[in-house]
Amino acid sequence: MSNDSTDSEKSDRLRSSPTSGCFILSTIILIFGGLIVLYTVVGTYQNRKIGDFTSDDPITIPVIEASSEEMETASAKLKMIGTAVKNETPERIEFSADELNILIATREELKDFREQTYIGRISPQGIVARMSQPMRSGLSKKNRRYLNGTFVFQPELRARTVAFKVLDIRPDKGDAPQAFIESYATLDFFRLDPDLEAIEKNIKSIAAVYTEPGKLIVETKIPQPEPTE
Repeated sequence: MSNDSTDSEKSDRLRSSPTSGCFILSTIILIFGGLIVLYTVVGTYQNRKIGDFTSDDPITIPVIEASSEEMETASAKLKMIGTAVKNETPERIEFSADELNILIATREELKDFREQTYIGRISPQGIVARMSQPMRSGLSKKNRRYLNGTFVFQPELRARTVAFKVLDIRPDKGDAPQAFIESYATLDFFRLDPDLEAIEKNIKSIAAVYTEPGKLIVETKIPQPEPTE
């Protein structure tokens, strides 16, 4: 019971689709894909330290099975974003954890990220996801390890992009050093590339991206005209 309680308290701390608005959610989901290979500075985290909280093999990440109605609902919400951006209208679109997992399981452009990431729940504190994150403990591909565990992300809308700050990492094996966790946020591993054409053209139509109990919220707005000289 005490371990369950501790995990519960700790958890509380815890590239683009075919339509014009789909880039936001599709890229968000791509960010959670475990195929991003992170390089750890050997001088800071020695191989034996990385071995304390990583594994030789990835874990099995479930892929959600959805009905045709559920798939249509999730896809329709992506279209809502596209329509709002195109028509320059303010809208509030809500996505549940299941809907985000359905998009991972069914969108063709996201197929490479299946069995890599599963969103467990969404709370005001952030998005809680099970991940199997490939890493390298050095420059050689032979030194690949897997950080298997639970990640907590908080979306942040910035001037030119949307980033996902890592609040917590709870490895299945051992404990990740706090400095290691903080390095994710410091180095912005999880963010949309602000130089992508789709991001550059459409980010001004996004008013906010944030979480509520059980929901990821994307709000669109009427873009402000460029100032004239």
